[in-house]
Amino acid sequence: MVGANSDILSQSVLVLNAGMIPIEICTVRKAVLDIFRKAAIAVHDGEGRLRSPSISLPIPSIIARVTYNKIPRRDIALNKWNILHRDGYTCAYCRKQYPPADLTIDHIIPRSRWNKLNGDRPNFSFNSWRNVTTACRKCNATKGSHLLSEIGWKLQTAPERPKWLPQLVISRQRAEQLGWLDYCQYNVKLMEQVEAVEG
Repeated sequence: MVGANSDILSQSVLVLNAGMIPIEICTVRKAVLDIFRKAAIAVHDGEGRLRSPSISLPIPSIIARVTYNKIPRRDIALNKWNILHRDGYTCAYCRKQYPPADLTIDHIIPRSRWNKLNGDRPNFSFNSWRNVTTACRKCNATKGSHLLSEIGWKLQTAPERPKWLPQLVISRQRAEQLGWLDYCQYNVKLMEQVEAVEG
């Protein structure tokens, strides 16, 4: 689009399926192209307009696919982000919530104790959903290579593979700023602003 600022074209747009469920985030550029191709409709406009010599249209903030009514399948991979999501960004040991940068992944049964405790035929593998949990740096360092029973700690809930994880993770503040909040009730994990915990 002639004269369109590249910063505007790269802004985020929430994409809903035809059932009005969030499925992804795209750029203004892609959203506008989908609207022109009649693959999507604008649901909510942001601030400002895109202008060219022949047209002027509001900058979309939310679009909906016209015919796509599925929620894309998502493999629940065992990785740091999915473990943090499963555990609600909360240390399993002190039960405090932290920003992602202040969290680690702890092996509940440490590698140094694994073979002695589990033998040749363990019920689950060392790197499995059942043996990992979210821990703050302080608790992870304190636990070290100990077993929980050795230091008198207990998990409040047994770690398991989640049956489902949200498609999108968005900060509540960002969702409010962009006018997305009303559409983030399903398939979205809204993250509160978590301040670093001292000590």
